[in-house]
Amino acid sequence: MGYKIGVIADDFTGASDAASFLVKRGYPTALFTGPKESLLLECDCLVVALKIRSVEPQQALAQVAAVLDFFEKAGVEKIYYKYCSTFDSTPRGNIGVVSDYLLEYADQQYTLLCPSLPINGRTVRDGVLYVNGVALSESPMKSHPLNPMWDSSIASLMVSQSKYPCHTLAIQELEDGVYQDRIALWARKSPHFYLIPDYVTDEDGEVIGKHFSDLVVNTGGSGLLEHLLPKRSCVPSKRGNRGIEPAILLCGSCSVMTGKQIRAFVRNGGNVISVNSANLINGEVTSGTVFAEIQKNQPMPTLVFSDAVFDDMEERAQRMTFYQEASAMESFLAELGMLAKQNAYQRIVIAGGETSGAVAISLGYQAFYLGRIVAPGVPELIPVDDPSITLVMKSGNFGGEDFFEEALR
Repeated sequence: MGYKIGVIADDFTGASDAASFLVKRGYPTALFTGPKESLLLECDCLVVALKIRSVEPQQALAQVAAVLDFFEKAGVEKIYYKYCSTFDSTPRGNIGVVSDYLLEYADQQYTLLCPSLPINGRTVRDGVLYVNGVALSESPMKSHPLNPMWDSSIASLMVSQSKYPCHTLAIQELEDGVYQDRIALWARKSPHFYLIPDYVTDEDGEVIGKHFSDLVVNTGGSGLLEHLLPKRSCVPSKRGNRGIEPAILLCGSCSVMTGKQIRAFVRNGGNVISVNSANLINGEVTSGTVFAEIQKNQPMPTLVFSDAVFDDMEERAQRMTFYQEASAMESFLAELGMLAKQNAYQRIVIAGGETSGAVAISLGYQAFYLGRIVAPGVPELIPVDDPSITLVMKSGNFGGEDFFEEALR
């Protein structure tokens, strides 16, 4: 069959983010929840959602290897490794390990590290990653409970994750075409290496794509992805069931933006249920009791969220029960998603990458078409085998303050 590009995404929201930019570029795209050889669809691009952002490197490599085998059999021409636009700064992070593996797999000497996504405030200059103009390690992401952002230099973050060196490139060097000599010099010194180009605007992305779209393997956030293929006319979006009732919103994200979105939802008259993870562990709260309350509120949609979103996450992450509580919350929200499906809910909105992965796995859908774009990087997902339901999965920091209202429109 043959496909223009195959994307390996490190979580479910990252996968839907990537797919939305490919569709925006004009390429029919299908999203899969893992290698699904029996479900290949008529489209130009494949995106595979994994759940590897916070797993051990060897676990990540095993899943990536399975996707590469899938891509090879499907006839994928190019490979893109999509990771979070705020990178992964844990010393045991796997972005460097996976990127090394992809370089060696493709026998390619170098590739890009481009986590930028300018439309959502993620930019890179001189190898430093910024969030809305603030260095990553000084941004609210420094307190991320699973992946605290302790450094803003991409090259520094890669030291503990990768075997190979990183080099920065000024956008002016690309525009002037004077970068080849530098690449030739680096190529004489190392069998593999990485380039970190300046990427502050979408125009920078076009320049980067112009010079490096011929590489078989590239890596980065979704921002660069749309610039690696020639622009086409827009792709008509698929249309699932357009009703919004009944609907449910499930929020495990504890980002600052998510907190603002929850408050906006409440201000606008939305119905919410706040859940304490400790009460899940001791059995005081269950998915069954909460879903019964949600049913009573119909047809008004209900937003269920972790009360940790309004806590000091640095302090909370120090608790001995932190990971147990996080796992309990994920399982609880996944169970609510399954109850919603079983009760014919037409729209399920999920906030948070880990939460989205847990809910997607529980629902059991294997492939999706893309519907309308709710916010940059956040499309509607319509299961291929169940168009009566529409899913919306967003990374914690994505969307404006009225995101939940927009997702229900």
